[in-house]
Amino acid sequence: MKKLLSIGLLSLSILFAGCSSDDNEENNENGSVSATINGTEWKATKITSVTLIKVPGEDGGQRFDINVQDDSQMLLLACESELTTNDAMPLKEYTFTDQDDDVDTPVVTTSNALFLNYYLIDGNSYGEHFPKSGKITITAMDADKKTVSGTFSFKAEKVGALQTKIVTPNVFEVTKGVFKNLPYKVIKAQ
Repeated sequence: MKKLLSIGLLSLSILFAGCSSDDNEENNENGSVSATINGTEWKATKITSVTLIKVPGEDGGQRFDINVQDDSQMLLLACESELTTNDAMPLKEYTFTDQDDDVDTPVVTTSNALFLNYYLIDGNSYGEHFPKSGKITITAMDADKKTVSGTFSFKAEKVGALQTKIVTPNVFEVTKGVFKNLPYKVIKAQ
């Protein structure tokens, strides 16, 4: 749980730092992200940030973040792994499962991913959903060219309303998510 919280807090800091930068706007020509959100096709128009954060040391590891958006939605996908010697994540499936609902069923699973969605309204971002389950699969990652491809899906449930301009659904479900040839940056913490 401690790792998940640190993923969430660091993700939020990257999210807000990424919102103020247009450094990766040109990446739309090089990579793409699309999905189906609650039955409607969706395509990212801006790739805000794609980063691999490496933390060396005894408790070290690495986390991979993808932050993308269009004019009304922002998606943040994150996954973590053991530290690797190259500047890439292991090619595999990373999952998130909310354990709170499964109190009666003792299932031992380790969440190594996190999925957040935000609504963009009048220059502000609102997160009204909490993730329940999801998976991100990294299918290709070129450490030399610094590009990544894969798939994702997740489901989140509404936990409250933070704004009154739009009505948001009780369930936010992303299916058929695909990211192709996204350029990424490597950040090495010290």
